Amino acid sequence: MIDNSSVCRDCPRECNSSRTYNDPGMCGAREGFTHFRVAKIMSHKWEEPFISGTNGSAAVFFAGCQLGCLFCQNYKISSPNSVFGKKISPDDLLSELLPLIKQGVHNINLVSGSHYTRAIIDLIKLIREKGITSPVIWNSSLYEKSESIKSLEGFVDIYLPDFKFVDSSISTKLSNAPDYFNYASSALAEMIRQKPMPVFSEDGLLLSGVVIRHLVLPGYYRDSIRVIDKLAATVPLNTPISIMSQYTPVQELIETKLKFEKQLQRRLTTYEYNKVIEHAIDRGFSHVLGQERSSATAIYTPDFSNFNQN
Repeated sequence: MIDNSSVCRDCPRECNSSRTYNDPGMCGAREGFTHFRVAKIMSHKWEEPFISGTNGSAAVFFAGCQLGCLFCQNYKISSPNSVFGKKISPDDLLSELLPLIKQGVHNINLVSGSHYTRAIIDLIKLIREKGITSPVIWNSSLYEKSESIKSLEGFVDIYLPDFKFVDSSISTKLSNAPDYFNYASSALAEMIRQKPMPVFSEDGLLLSGVVIRHLVLPGYYRDSIRVIDKLAATVPLNTPISIMSQYTPVQELIETKLKFEKQLQRRLTTYEYNKVIEHAIDRGFSHVLGQERSSATAIYTPDFSNFNQN
């Protein structure tokens, strides 16, 4: 179970912050433990086909992040110092979700909310008390404690983790997280324990299970192959694996955080991407999802500029 003390040790950073404006967490959380900072609520139609379907997800993009990758496409909201987003309670967040749910979205997609786990559990309780049965998706970077994932048992229907790195030198350089692989492996094992088999509706929508994502980065495809090898050794081979090619260089990041990372100043090559896709198939995964090269464009990054801030 997560620690319910007044200082935060909920994620692997264990920064002991009080999550206030004067003492924010390393993730940027400064709303205490009972509220969120939300950067965007929208109908999102750009997830995997069996998640987005025809009506999309009710996606909640939380501000801040405990991992903080140098290459993050959502850096405008994920930075600990980001001004995007507004403080909101679970009750008020549910009120803002209700119109999307009434429109017929297929699920509720909680994006990068690991640092708000305590309040998210309260949110999901409210959702179920309203009689809403839409599947709840936990969309995360996998840099989280297995105890935290354990606390979500019975609340989350679909786990959608992005398994990023194996090599600790790469996770250190790109995310300042030398322990990423160990934490990610343990967290994923707990997700698989809770949801060992994917369950689909008659019309092909995912109702329950684990879908593992992996973003192939330019210059780092060999570590992507190691990710596939580790997954093949530890998860059922019928687990859906979504291998993404959508990395897009962002000029502002190139000029600041990525100025010494030459390979991340370009897009992924077809050769790099195909090597990873082919390896996943060769390792026996039966449900491998790929992306078209056209997905590597900023059009797939939501516009966070038109949401209230405070």
